[in-house]
Amino acid sequence: MLAIATVIGACSPGLKRPSLAPQVTSAGVRFSLLHANAKSVALAASFNQWSAVSHPLSRVLTSAIWEVVVPLPPGEHLFMFVIDGTQWVTPPLADDFVDDGFGAKNGVVVVPPIER
Repeated sequence: MLAIATVIGACSPGLKRPSLAPQVTSAGVRFSLLHANAKSVALAASFNQWSAVSHPLSRVLTSAIWEVVVPLPPGEHLFMFVIDGTQWVTPPLADDFVDDGFGAKNGVVVVPPIER
């Protein structure tokens, strides 16, 4: 079971809690995960042939938040997080979820078409 620690519970007034859902940005899609005890986190996805090493996330400063930004083409992309190289975790927040065929769920992120 995934151990998730909430480290941003009692924020000072004016501070906003970051969104941990995938966010489409001008640089690509930002994938984030809150996990205080992880030594490493990677993004395994349909766009990287489910590699557990090709898209490592970086810890944001000294927080429990891990993130990576990945340029992706428009469309639907399936993904999961891999904790410490062995624990495959369904993303807690995604645009949608689909069965992965192994008893868990993949997250789905939808990248909209580029407006011209």
